[in-house]
Amino acid sequence: MFINIKNEKNKSVVSFIDCDRIDTTNLKLIKEQLTPVISEISGSSKKDEQVLDFYNINFIDSSGLTMIINLYKKLLEHDKSLKIINVNEIVFNIFDVTKLNTFVDVSR
Repeated sequence: MFINIKNEKNKSVVSFIDCDRIDTTNLKLIKEQLTPVISEISGSSKKDEQVLDFYNINFIDSSGLTMIINLYKKLLEHDKSLKIINVNEIVFNIFDVTKLNTFVDVSR
């Protein structure tokens, strides 16, 4: 298992466990684990926000960025937001260069 899910009052927080990167080597498993979480929050009238805690993530490649963009679009369709927290400097720079942080709330 790569993710841990913590449901809070108006949001769901996903932390990545035993996983320090999001790339082609583990993306399929991460997507399989995230899909039910995103489906749940998309259909919930009580939850407004999906939070991804990147505390353990040290690298993300283009396939991981694509996954985040797709998550963002799916949540936006249901008037939900996506926030990425605890991003290290390397990953933050990737988000900055790709301009992902212009439409997704990304914080260190």
